[in-house]
Amino acid sequence: MRPAVRDKIARAIVQIGPLPVLGGTVARVRALADDPDASTPALVAVIEDDESFSANLLRYANSAALARPLRAHTIHQAVTVVGRNALGRIAVEAATYSFLQRVPGAGGRSRGHMHLHAVSVAACAAELAQRTGSDVEIAHLAGLLHDVGKLVLPVAFGEEEVDAIANERPSGTARAELERERLGVDHAYAGALLTDQDGSRDELYTAILFHHGGRSGQETPTAEVACVQLANAVVGMLAGEEPDAELLHPALVRVGATPAILDEVAEAAIPSHTSGTGGDAALAERVASLERLASTDELTGLANRREWLSRARERLAASEEGTVLICDIDHFKQINDRVGHLTADLVLTEVARVLRSHGNAGRLGGDEFAVWVPGDVAVAARVAARVVADTSARLPGDEQLPAVTLSVGAAPTAVHGHDLTRLLEAADVALYEAKSGGRDRASVAVT
Repeated sequence: MRPAVRDKIARAIVQIGPLPVLGGTVARVRALADDPDASTPALVAVIEDDESFSANLLRYANSAALARPLRAHTIHQAVTVVGRNALGRIAVEAATYSFLQRVPGAGGRSRGHMHLHAVSVAACAAELAQRTGSDVEIAHLAGLLHDVGKLVLPVAFGEEEVDAIANERPSGTARAELERERLGVDHAYAGALLTDQDGSRDELYTAILFHHGGRSGQETPTAEVACVQLANAVVGMLAGEEPDAELLHPALVRVGATPAILDEVAEAAIPSHTSGTGGDAALAERVASLERLASTDELTGLANRREWLSRARERLAASEEGTVLICDIDHFKQINDRVGHLTADLVLTEVARVLRSHGNAGRLGGDEFAVWVPGDVAVAARVAARVVADTSARLPGDEQLPAVTLSVGAAPTAVHGHDLTRLLEAADVALYEAKSGGRDRASVAVT
């Protein structure tokens, strides 16, 4: 690395500051959570002593990404709902969330999306480590932090320069190569340096440094590195990205696994995905299988458009009676422009929580959602009104965030039959009526 580039990276790391994930409250919580002799009250006391950490732990424990059946209102409840075994990892994830909120620059990428990607990679890396006898904690932590260099580069070189690279090559080894060509350093190296501010060059440093295979794109020096590389590939494939076959092969060899493990890990670490292919399939077949598993919207945790439509068609084909709700956040673009992408992402996740509680919900795209509600027309009208009211109650607004409201159009099968296209069209017409009538209301298409 050229001296001028090294100086820019060093100044950026000083500006960003130390990672809260690696010390302070997080370290104490992890130690207590792993200590079988430590009491739950002692663990709760440590968490409650850190007001910021407590707030972010509660927010994460109640997020749509975790989809817990019970909502935690106190730290003790969060510990109980989450469980001590998982608390250490969730503490790290909550601290990462807090870090991403305050750190300057994200290279044009939504912090909410970046955090959920990191959590997904961390979960898959931990599952891979568990299955292959690798260090689970190192794999999980490295998976969570593998992309933090993408926060360093905009601070060092400016967001415009980094955005240009990301637009040309959004991800993977190709992006790292272009970063080295244009900037003289890639985000893997920058992230490794950020996590290694004491210069110890430990296992975490190595795992982050090589998560794209190093300069050759094929280096896998440790089993933990391989776990992160494979986890990153799994999450990318679930999002529809092409895997780097040249890196997958040495990573699989390093942990002594076959391509079948990728499908197994996707199913175990991201439970909303399922698979129906055999374990002896070739790599190309595994890739195709994983692409078919892409059924979840990464930001909200709801079914994505394709998955929701598929589920709705299955219900209609079985002659189930119910109603399709189309839900649209009122003036969402204005909210996004006023508060920025990060807070707007949180609005989407909170709306998703409301919709999930009222039926089989999915995100159709942007700020538009759909919900299947079983039952007759009367049930549909009650649920549609409840969705509108609950959204207003959940997001009443404050000094920073304007009040969030929802408009809903409903189309019951009892009126419009069991053809999904017809139901969606009728629901869209009803949604337009709700919008025209002043928004923050529901309209049921009964003719």
